[in-house]
Amino acid sequence: MPLFSRIQRYILRECLSGLALVLAILLLAIMMIDVVEQMRTVGSDVEITLLDALRLSAMKLPMIVEQTLPFALLAATMMAFTRLNRRSELSIIRASGLSAWRFLTPVIVLGIMLGLFSSMVLNPFTASLAQSYEAERARLLNIGRGTVAVGETGIWLRQGDDTSQYVIHARRVEDGGRTLTGVKIIEEQRLYNGRQPTNDFAFVRRIDAQRAVLNDGFWQLENLVENLPNQVPERRATLAIPTSLDAVRLLDEFATPNTIGFWDLPRFIFETRAAGLDTSRYTMRWFTLTATPVLFTAMALIGALACLRLQRLGGTSRLLATGVMAAIGLYFFTQFSSSLGATGAAPAAVAAWSPPLFFLFVSLAFIAYREDG
Repeated sequence: MPLFSRIQRYILRECLSGLALVLAILLLAIMMIDVVEQMRTVGSDVEITLLDALRLSAMKLPMIVEQTLPFALLAATMMAFTRLNRRSELSIIRASGLSAWRFLTPVIVLGIMLGLFSSMVLNPFTASLAQSYEAERARLLNIGRGTVAVGETGIWLRQGDDTSQYVIHARRVEDGGRTLTGVKIIEEQRLYNGRQPTNDFAFVRRIDAQRAVLNDGFWQLENLVENLPNQVPERRATLAIPTSLDAVRLLDEFATPNTIGFWDLPRFIFETRAAGLDTSRYTMRWFTLTATPVLFTAMALIGALACLRLQRLGGTSRLLATGVMAAIGLYFFTQFSSSLGATGAAPAAVAAWSPPLFFLFVSLAFIAYREDG
């Protein structure tokens, strides 16, 4: 027994062709705009070629597509049902006795499948490319910025400038990123060939400290042992080493949620929480990705419902405007709710699932009211 009837397959093909057209237009427009933006922003600091700008835009493109895909689906369903309405095919489908529940089933299935694809396949790919984009952009700009990573053994931090580098390991972070405990620091100095700096560094010293407190412009180390080459280890009560980080920037540079893929987020959240860092942003990102199929389904239904009214009855333009406003409202409602979840002001699961579920249930209630009375 086929999954869809012939009419349902025809509607699905119309939606897919509309989606392909919308995505092609979006990809071309985004690529052209972003290449110009890369030439303007990165090109204003360093000299880059058109090929460098294209490579940066290509790395960034999947992430932008992931963000705009719900609106592409909305536009695709609007285009598909507008065509059906204009060719009077929607009137024929209704006259054949097929209810709205039946001919909207392909739209619902498309929303669910596209949402699963976006969160489970496209998102890990875009997260990997987002990391490559940040690394390539930093390389072109020659930015020697600090980086932070988390693992099963604790927190790893790298900071430095043109002359020296510090690799810092801590078992745990406390006080909102301001205090590190169980600290080990390795300092390296840049080597020079005459007066020309090289890309090589030489070991200078290792420091084992009980705590490191982040102050303005320096780390204050407490109860430490300083190990210098060919010297006896020296115990000290305190020691200061320079840094350009502050507590807020430390957490911001730790890892942006968009650079962590769907399948890596649960382990990342567990390790980050064990290290003592705030996981609200990453938990919110995880629940947002799990709610993606519901969001896509709601968007697809909004687009279809805005074009269901027969043209001969009038009021189509008003319904189209209502559908667009509903989609914009869903977007802003989702962003506002995500902000609440990311800051811990609301439970992440509630903040992520409430907006798409609300609009999905409103759409289903509207179908039930219009079709079943």
